[in-house]
Amino acid sequence: MFKVLGSIAVILASGLIGMRKYSELYERKRMLCAVRDGAERIRDNLRCKCMPLYDCFLCGGEFFEKAASHMSDGVLPSVAVRNAADSESCFSKKDAEVIYRFSDGLCSENCEGQMRNIEIFLSETQKSIDNATTQLDTKGKLFIKGSLLTATAIVLILI
Repeated sequence: MFKVLGSIAVILASGLIGMRKYSELYERKRMLCAVRDGAERIRDNLRCKCMPLYDCFLCGGEFFEKAASHMSDGVLPSVAVRNAADSESCFSKKDAEVIYRFSDGLCSENCEGQMRNIEIFLSETQKSIDNATTQLDTKGKLFIKGSLLTATAIVLILI
C-alpha cells in the first residue's frame, strides 16, 4: 500500500515540476506577444496622432502600463521601460537586452525617430517570439515527458 501511495506521490510531484517548467516557457512567450502587441499599438498612436509617450504607454497593454506608472512617478521613459522589464522575471537575458535597446532609443526627440526605434524593436521582438515558440515546442514537451519518464523510472526502482 505504501509503495503505491509513494509511487503516486512521485509521479504527481514530477509531473508538477515538468508542468511548472512548461508554464515558465509559456509565460515568456505570452509576455513577449503582449509586448509586441503593445508596441504595435504605440506605433499606431505615434503614426496617426503623434501622441506623447506617456499617453501611448497607457494604451499599450500590461507591460507598457507598468512603464507608464513608473513615468507618472517622474521617471524618464527609458528608465521606466527598463524598470518594467526588470520587474518581469519571465524574460530571458536576450529579451531584456532587446527591451533595453528599445528603451535607449526612447530619447529620440521627434516622431520619426520614435517610429524607427519601434520598428526595430518590433522586428527584434518577433525574433524573440519565434525563439520562445521554438523553445516551448521543444523544451516544453521535453520537460513534461522527461519528468514523467523520470518519475516512472524512480517508481520502477522503488518497486
